[in-house]
Amino acid sequence: MQLLKNLLNDMFVRNAATCIKIAGSAMLCMIGSEAFAQPSSKAQEIWPSVDIYYRINPKMRLYGTAAGTKKGESSYSDAALGVFFDYFGYAFSPMKKIIRQGHADSLPGQYLWLRGGYQYSATPPSSQDPFKENMFVTEANSRFYLPFTVLLTIKNRFDWRFKNGEFNGRYRPRLMLEKDLRTEFMFFTLNAFGEYFLNFGTPEVNRFRVQFGAEFRVTKRFNYEVYWNHQFANSPEVPEVDAFGMTVKAYLQHKKRKSKEVKSS
Repeated sequence: MQLLKNLLNDMFVRNAATCIKIAGSAMLCMIGSEAFAQPSSKAQEIWPSVDIYYRINPKMRLYGTAAGTKKGESSYSDAALGVFFDYFGYAFSPMKKIIRQGHADSLPGQYLWLRGGYQYSATPPSSQDPFKENMFVTEANSRFYLPFTVLLTIKNRFDWRFKNGEFNGRYRPRLMLEKDLRTEFMFFTLNAFGEYFLNFGTPEVNRFRVQFGAEFRVTKRFNYEVYWNHQFANSPEVPEVDAFGMTVKAYLQHKKRKSKEVKSS
């Protein structure tokens, strides 16, 4: 028993050190973005969206999203539709199992998270800067508990983009923290993340974003999330942006049909 405890403690120390290195790298990215930032006016945007999760079984689910962007008082806007497939597996079985009691999206014990899917984005034809984008998404993520049951998710996302007929690849590492909280009257989750956008071949449009939000449980299957997202300026092509977002989330799941017993006569 003592040997097992020592093993778990050693694993936690190694993972904590890895997390510190990742967080430090993210901070360096942010500092680099600010260092090369050019003077620009801050943009104000609104990001509404609807997300639907359909849980097939404890290891697989489908995820669909419909999102939009409205830039301040201007007429600029765009919309995106996407559908994805998620697979959850085990990666670090000796570590503490992830059990999020009360969370509609609870998938206990799953540490490895893979995602693949497709997203289509476009602006109205009358837009000043119209575009159409077909994007294929691949992700390899991992998650585990930090002290005080803070859930850490390390996301590694690759976007394979075809924008206006031109191909461009992009890597999006994200470090995300979540904490489930409960009061006498409600259950909610506080979350925060930092994400860097690394565009292959076009570093002038790289960007770094931070986000802080809260997801509230409305009913057994529906949640409502609000958040504030800040993008740091990097170049004339990447201005400083403050965005307020709101998302309605539906968590559905497949129900197994009970086989009827045939009564013998």
